[in-house]
Amino acid sequence: MEFTGCVRDQFVLTLNSVLLGAALLMPVATLAQSPKAAGDDEPTQTLTVAIADSAITTLDADADSTVTTPANQRKIARLSRHIQNRYQVAGRRADAIVREAIDSGARHQIDPELILAIIAVESTFKERAVSRCGARGLMQVMPGAHGRKMRQIGGSQQLFDPAKNIHVGSRILVNYLGDHDGNLRRALLSYNGSLGTRSSFPDRVMRIYRDLQRVTTEG
Repeated sequence: MEFTGCVRDQFVLTLNSVLLGAALLMPVATLAQSPKAAGDDEPTQTLTVAIADSAITTLDADADSTVTTPANQRKIARLSRHIQNRYQVAGRRADAIVREAIDSGARHQIDPELILAIIAVESTFKERAVSRCGARGLMQVMPGAHGRKMRQIGGSQQLFDPAKNIHVGSRILVNYLGDHDGNLRRALLSYNGSLGTRSSFPDRVMRIYRDLQRVTTEG
């Protein structure tokens, strides 16, 4: 700010001033681009996270137009009806959960039916569910294991917000898929905290996932 004011007052910029200004500004630019300086514990996903977190609770214009396409409207109706009947979920709640799953699926490049299958196994669509280990909400996210994500959504209590819970849970699943080179079974075991054990969790999720895919295609 002081350097700019000097330029304005003198109306003359010498070569030495330019070089000095460049030298002074360079550390600032370097600091701004450094993930470590920003306290970023997930540097490889900084840009994606910044974009996605800007509209967690409310669908933005692009997401809304995606969700409201005729194909997605049919998908919402079919999946919502199935969830209402199978899990005794009220109509409006089922609609909202399916919409958020479709929105998060589009953002994170995963099938919404897979997100819904995880919700079915983890919480049976109970948004206020809390496990004995402290996992919360629809996708049973463990707050202590994902401190940065908790700060981004405003604290662990926000996991009871269906939109934020689905958004965070989907991001966690995508992270695990990356860790395991796209191996869905291992990613699901990591998500459930049962990697390295004999767990039926992936099989239960995959069975419901296939059922929901049939609901989507067959109506």
